[in-house]
Amino acid sequence: MKSGEIKELMDAIFSRAARHEAQPCAQREGGAIAQILVQEDKEIDLLGKRFDDFTAAHNIGKEVALKFELDECLELLVNRIADLMSVEIISLMLMDKDQTHLNVETARGLNPEAARNKVNVGEGVAGWIAKTGEALLIEDITKDERFCQRAGRYYTNSLLSVPLKIQDRVIGVINVNNKISKSVFVKDDLEKLNTVAELAAAAIENARFRKEARKREALRSDFISNVSHELCTPLTAIKEAVCMILEGITGIISSEQKRFLEIAKKNIERLNRLIKELLDLAKPGAHSIKIARKLFDFSDLVRDAIELLAPLAREKKITIMSNSGLEKFEIWGDADKLAQVITNLLANAIKYNKPYGSIGISLVESDGQVCLSIADTGIGIPTQELENIFDRFYRIQSSASARTQGEGLGLAIAKEIVACHGGRISVASQIDKGSVFTVALPKDLRKKER
Repeated sequence: MKSGEIKELMDAIFSRAARHEAQPCAQREGGAIAQILVQEDKEIDLLGKRFDDFTAAHNIGKEVALKFELDECLELLVNRIADLMSVEIISLMLMDKDQTHLNVETARGLNPEAARNKVNVGEGVAGWIAKTGEALLIEDITKDERFCQRAGRYYTNSLLSVPLKIQDRVIGVINVNNKISKSVFVKDDLEKLNTVAELAAAAIENARFRKEARKREALRSDFISNVSHELCTPLTAIKEAVCMILEGITGIISSEQKRFLEIAKKNIERLNRLIKELLDLAKPGAHSIKIARKLFDFSDLVRDAIELLAPLAREKKITIMSNSGLEKFEIWGDADKLAQVITNLLANAIKYNKPYGSIGISLVESDGQVCLSIADTGIGIPTQELENIFDRFYRIQSSASARTQGEGLGLAIAKEIVACHGGRISVASQIDKGSVFTVALPKDLRKKER
C-alpha cells in the first residue's frame, strides 16, 4: 500500500464517520437512512480493517529490519506472516548466487521433503514469480494451465505467492497456503503480503550481505594467516644465509657483492615486518593499515627499488632513468609501506613495458609535498578502465594486459597506503604510448593533524 493509498483510505474513513455523526437522531430511525448508515458502517469497518492490516504489515517490516542475523530475520518474518495472514503453510525462498534457481531458506508447515527441493527459475509457481517479478493469486490451481497439480498437505487449491524485490531485481519469493478459515485467498490478502514483502526485501538483502561478508572475512583471515606462516620459515632461512655470507663465513666477498647482499638483507627484514603486519591484519576486528612514521629520505627508497628490480629491467632491455640521487627528500612516513608502493609501481612499469623501452623516474618537492612520477613507454591503459585500476581484484581487460599475471591487488594496496599518509595517487595513460603514475605525499602529515 502506497502513501497515496493510505491518505485516501484515511480520508474515506473520516469522511464517512463524519457523515454518520452528522445525521439527526430522528432521521437515523428512518428505513432508507438506516440502511444507508448500516452500509456505511460496514464500509468504515472494512476500511479500518485494511488500515489495521497495513499498519501490522508495516510493523513487521520494521521488526525484521532490526534483526542482524539472516536466519533470525527469516524466521521472524515467517512467524509474523503466519499470524498476519492466518495461514498454516509458509515457505520463504531466496535466489541462488547464479540466479538460476530458488532454495527454501525457512518454512512453516511445509513437507520436509518439499523444503529440500530446489526450484528452477521459470518452473512452477515460485519459479514463475522469480522469472516475471509479479505477484500471483490463484483461487484454484487445478484450473490454471500454467502449473501442475500439487501434492502435499493442502486442503485448499488456493495459493498466494509474491516476489521479494530490490528495485526490479527478484531476490526471493514468499509462498503462503492453507488459510486457517479454509477459504480462498482474496485481493486484500495479496495486498497485505505484497506490503510485507516490499518492506522486508531490503532487510533480507542486507542481512544476507552481512552473512556473506563475514564468511569472506573469515576466509580472508584464514588465507592470510596460512600464507604468512608458510612464508616465515623460508625467509628466516634466507636471512641466515645472507648474514653468514656478509660476515665472511663462506669466504671473502667484494664490495659490489656486499652492496647487493645488504639490499637483499634489508628487503628480507622488510618482508618479515610486512608478514607480521599481515598476521595482525588477519585478526578479528582489524581492518585498516597501521602507519608507523619516522623521518627518512624518500629518495633512498627509490634507489633501493631501482637496484632491486634492475635485473628484471635488464632482462627486457629496459632503460631506467632517475633523478633520485640528486638531493634528499626527507618526509615523515612509514618507510616499509611506502617502499612497497614504489616497488609495485616500478615493477608494473617493467612488466607492462615493451622490450627496449624506457622508464623515467622523477622526484620533486612542491608546496610541502614530495611528488614521485614513474613514466613508462609500455602498452598503456584504455581510457574507460583508468577509473577502475585502483579497485581490488580489478585486472585490465585488454588482450595485451591479459597475457601478464597478477591478482589485481597491488595498485589497490598502493592507493590505500598512500591515502593513509594523507597523499594521493593518480594515473595518466595512452594506448601504445605508455603510462605515468604519480604519487604526492605531504612531507610532514603531523602538521595537518595538528
